[in-house]
Amino acid sequence: MERDFYTISVYVDKDDTLIGIPCGESAQYGIADIDTVLLLKAPYSAKEVEDFIEKVFAACYTKKHNDDNPVSTIERYTKKKGFVAATADLTLISLVKTGNTYSIMPTFNDYEKGPLCIDDDERIIANPYTEGELYEHIHDIIMVYVKANAFYKEIAEVEAKKSKKSE
Repeated sequence: MERDFYTISVYVDKDDTLIGIPCGESAQYGIADIDTVLLLKAPYSAKEVEDFIEKVFAACYTKKHNDDNPVSTIERYTKKKGFVAATADLTLISLVKTGNTYSIMPTFNDYEKGPLCIDDDERIIANPYTEGELYEHIHDIIMVYVKANAFYKEIAEVEAKKSKKSE
């Protein structure tokens, strides 16, 4: 059954591994991540990334969100308690696919709130896209936001150490 839209979460870890989590129906939330995790380990080619993204989209709606389990899929994957802790060392890229477009939304990791969408840097491309086009946006986001999150984390750690010393 064709849907109006599909949404996936793609997390990037410190080793540039892509962690894909598709969505499914949820009685409680409408749509939410399902208990499926797909991985693509670096190094990878542009084609492998685009094939991986399409594979994660294809897994959407293959099962329902587990409304009975309050622990998110990414928390279970990372084995860390709480969404903020589970995503602290990851960078999230949120993707939405419709009949006409793909939306690629980077996030910046706030170490108190978790991933926050960067609306000003949303990238929209046509569906279907030109081969390599989706990869270019994903690669650019990884280069900018994974590096920025690492820098932000280092600054937060320095500030925490300063705060401890002054106590």
